[in-house]
Amino acid sequence: MDLSSIANNINYHYQQGSRKIQIGGAVSGLDTASIIEKLLEVEAIPLQRLNEKFLKYSNLQKAYKNVSEKIREFYNFLGNFSLQANLIPKTASVSSSVLSASATAAAVDGSYLINVESVATNSNFIGGIFAKSVTEESQLSELNTRYVPMNGTVRVRVGNLERTFDYSTTDTVGDVAAKLESTLSDLGVTAFVKFQDGRLIIEANTAFQISNVSGNFTFLFRLNDSYVRYVDGKYILESSGHVGAFSSFKTLSDLGINEDKTLTINGKEITLAKGDSISKVVSKINSLLNDVSAHYDDKYGRLVLVSKKTGDELISVSGDSDIMQVLGLSEGTFNIGSVARLTVTFNGYSETVVSKSNSVMYKGLTLNLSGTGQTTVTVSTDVDAIVNKVKDFVNKWNELTDFLYKKLTEDKVKGKKEDEMSEEEKLQGLLKNDSYLRRIFDRFRNFLYQSVNGVKLADLGIVSGDRGKGFTNTMRGKLELDEDKLKKFIETNGTDAVWKFFGSTEGDKGFGLRLKDFTFDLTKFNGEIDTVAGMNGRLEREKRILSKRMVAMMQYIEKKEQMLWQKYSALESALSKLAAQGSFMANAFAQRK
Repeated sequence: MDLSSIANNINYHYQQGSRKIQIGGAVSGLDTASIIEKLLEVEAIPLQRLNEKFLKYSNLQKAYKNVSEKIREFYNFLGNFSLQANLIPKTASVSSSVLSASATAAAVDGSYLINVESVATNSNFIGGIFAKSVTEESQLSELNTRYVPMNGTVRVRVGNLERTFDYSTTDTVGDVAAKLESTLSDLGVTAFVKFQDGRLIIEANTAFQISNVSGNFTFLFRLNDSYVRYVDGKYILESSGHVGAFSSFKTLSDLGINEDKTLTINGKEITLAKGDSISKVVSKINSLLNDVSAHYDDKYGRLVLVSKKTGDELISVSGDSDIMQVLGLSEGTFNIGSVARLTVTFNGYSETVVSKSNSVMYKGLTLNLSGTGQTTVTVSTDVDAIVNKVKDFVNKWNELTDFLYKKLTEDKVKGKKEDEMSEEEKLQGLLKNDSYLRRIFDRFRNFLYQSVNGVKLADLGIVSGDRGKGFTNTMRGKLELDEDKLKKFIETNGTDAVWKFFGSTEGDKGFGLRLKDFTFDLTKFNGEIDTVAGMNGRLEREKRILSKRMVAMMQYIEKKEQMLWQKYSALESALSKLAAQGSFMANAFAQRK
């Protein structure tokens, strides 16, 4: 007899040892296997009943687990619902763009006049320029900090007219400036071209355009990413940055550093290798420091360090003298950040607030400063939001009680075999009229009659909704919300009255907190439901007892099967011998004739 399905239910290692190849009835003609199977089926009836009971307990555990998960879902809802911030929702409106604001439940309703005198800024350390020195006497071949200079031709266009001029890398910066000024003059433009502070500057009385025909003139003088501006009657085009500024891909060895060096920023040592590029130096600083960020300003050719926090943060820089010199840090300038300062006037009382951050906390208000100036912040309690929160509670309560009531009253699935049912259908009806679930449901329903400091749910407009002689909603624990009555309750008792009922910890514990404690006791590890359906609960203990009995029965049936096969095998052996003797005697009689 195959007991493997039952064995799997209780994790019993079942081997069909007795089901080796058995050939019965060879002599007797009996269907030995069928006879033994029928005999064992009778012997296995008690085992089948135990298995059915075992499966029922397993399904009961699953059903209780579903109940626990549903109650736990309500517990999680209550955790957020009962918070003061949820039940006293505040709105903060601002009259200008000086700041944005939000309010917590602690903020007092009213208008706050706020004058922002200063915003918080970051401290910074601006390194000195370590670009290559370029003058009018410098040849173009020396402008190799970003690109490789090439001979070429430049096109200058004014309206529909254009002229070109050639240049070579042996030309000086002054030569090229003179060629450019002469070309503009040939086009009828009054122009002045000069080279000053590392930049080429072109001023003209007419709009013009400069481009490369060949070579990389505009890139060398950083005109490729610049544009013509009209200022005070002049058209001006100038280099977008210092033409001697190094590319961030240049290495420290390109700058004259031939061995590893050390920088120390805010007490943190940073080792720099000669092969590190300028961008790698910046990356190392940013990866090793938590309080400072660095970037390379390639417009001016300098390193800039900025504190990550606003306010009076310090930035200290030291290191090997040559690396400090090469990177311009020895000539750097430290600028300390400023704090935010604002005056808040409320109900005629003014108070000065100072903060290192532009996110300022003030008596339940969060003020995010974006500029200076005066503004008004108006704080009010959102009554509609309170009503919606209470509505959410009623809906969540009804969802839970509907679930529990359904489990208490639903019938088992009929007209289907168990192997045709879904998991949900197998659990359906198992908890019908279950005494333990009934106690849980009744305890939930009893909460509806509790009061908090003399206030009941009905005072907030939360009632069963029954009218006349019917008590259907009351029996099911179903609630309805009268929104107008709730608003009247808030108007009469204050905007914090709903929170005091549900979430207050002063005096009587809030209604929501009581429910939260109750649902936690039900669903926690080794809680009330766990003592029934958990791994050490009553049902599990019953299953362990059943599994021991089932193992003993299976072992008995296995032995019984072996014994029956042995007996029928002995019968076949005896019949075989008897047949052999009869054949011998028949042969003997035949020979005597």
